[in-house]
Amino acid sequence: MSEPWIHGPLRIRRETLAQIREHARRDYPSEACGFLLGPRAEPDLCDEARPEANEADKYHARDPETFPRTSREYFKINGLRAHRALEESAASGRPIKVVYHSHCDAADYFSAEDAATFASEGALLWPVAFVVLSVIDGQVRSQRLWVHRPGTNDFEERALTVVD
Repeated sequence: MSEPWIHGPLRIRRETLAQIREHARRDYPSEACGFLLGPRAEPDLCDEARPEANEADKYHARDPETFPRTSREYFKINGLRAHRALEESAASGRPIKVVYHSHCDAADYFSAEDAATFASEGALLWPVAFVVLSVIDGQVRSQRLWVHRPGTNDFEERALTVVD
């Protein structure tokens, strides 16, 4: 897997942040999820949001034993569609830099489940950073940026700056 675009602070356009916050409000009480993209020439800038379907309920309905949690408790993006989107966006010069998702009635932490999904044996599995939004009672309270710590399965918070 290639290197992530975001290693440190992230600049996100105000309008783009407003779009993902609205997506999180709209999908509540399910977790919202999607991608943030930006120009290759500005690796720390995200200026486009692409919402994705949270397929957790579909997987839970098919096999509740293997997938015991619903979209209220976690998110699942279609892996094949994500792989194609990562490749196509990188080729277009506007790569996916961030996966965003919301937590319902919980804080904007990077959970153990999130870490297990996106890192293994010290390696990042998708070349992205992560924005987690906290949605309490249907209102977005906060959002934080999480970046993989190389050589571990851990993620650490980094600065997220809103720009016009």
